[in-house]
Amino acid sequence: MHIKAGGIAIITLLLSTGFQISDAQAGPEKRCLACHSFADKNNMGPGLKGVFGRKAGTHPGFEYSESLKNADWVWNEENLRKWLYDAPSSIKELTGDDKAKTEMPKYKYKGEKADKTINFLKTLK
Repeated sequence: MHIKAGGIAIITLLLSTGFQISDAQAGPEKRCLACHSFADKNNMGPGLKGVFGRKAGTHPGFEYSESLKNADWVWNEENLRKWLYDAPSSIKELTGDDKAKTEMPKYKYKGEKADKTINFLKTLK
């Protein structure tokens, strides 16, 4: 088995927090762990627990941009699908702010990959 340096950092993070990824979770959402927790804890990105159905820009304790603080939309399937495909463009569209930015890169998740990730996010309650 070959693990790249980024993989070692993720494994170290997982081991240090006691988090384990089950076979059911071993899909595209593993990328989420680079910046997010699957709990309430904020990392580089906000914690993802309860993200599905939550109003954008409202996770407690996370420093959001003004565009996201003032967002008037929720993380539903449609918005998550846009975000998972191209977050830098989506933030502009969803907030209505052409200058809005996010640190999340374009992942170009679509189809089954997006479906799996969204379905996983729905389980984080």
